[in-house]
Amino acid sequence: GVVGQRYAKGPGSMAIEDLGLLGPRGDQWGVAVLEGGAELDQFSKSVLLGLIAWHLYTDSVARRRESIGSHLPALNIFFEEANKIFSGAAPKAGSDSGQAPDVAEQFIPMFTDGRKYRVYCHPILQSPSLLPAVILSSCVNIFVGQMKGARDRDAILAHLAKSEKGFTDEEYKRFVSRMPPRMLIAKLGYGHALWEMGPLLCEAELVVATEPTDEYIRTWYSRQPLTASEPAAQPIIIQ
Repeated sequence: GVVGQRYAKGPGSMAIEDLGLLGPRGDQWGVAVLEGGAELDQFSKSVLLGLIAWHLYTDSVARRRESIGSHLPALNIFFEEANKIFSGAAPKAGSDSGQAPDVAEQFIPMFTDGRKYRVYCHPILQSPSLLPAVILSSCVNIFVGQMKGARDRDAILAHLAKSEKGFTDEEYKRFVSRMPPRMLIAKLGYGHALWEMGPLLCEAELVVATEPTDEYIRTWYSRQPLTASEPAAQPIIIQ
């Protein structure tokens, strides 16, 4: 419809499914970061980023069906500020309904069915209670930093197999609320022993990097091929 007409193919454009495949021939896989949109309202950004993520997912599903029996490269999609992308708008100031906002139906299969197509979705957000329950329960692995909100701590403790009712594990809830920066609690959901399924305390490594300027990005990509002949692993970050 209107979105397709407004953002259809044009001069200098490329197929969405080729994101992350801009490396040299024979080693195309890489990382694509989609960001910006400071002049757009939250709903417009949600529509665009949601549409791109849906294209990436459906392309991977089709590729999986066409390559049964052969190796299928994995696709990782990271949704930064995931609750805003899923719901299309930020919560209103002073809102305290205690319920997660509605989510577009296109996102639910990406989290519930993506693993069998080797599509792994990773929501990143500050308030996990704003995630729809069907998406939060589909997250097998979880990394938790400091949680200040009461509902956020309840959602996290339930996911970590701790009591969120206030009768036990109160020390755990207080610990989550005062964790220092870089300290994380990790819970991995596919262990083969009970001890592997328990929460692990870990520390995040900071990446030493310089934010590239627009001119640097234009110069770098002007030297790279714009097409890819074969699909490969392609992590995508939706920001």
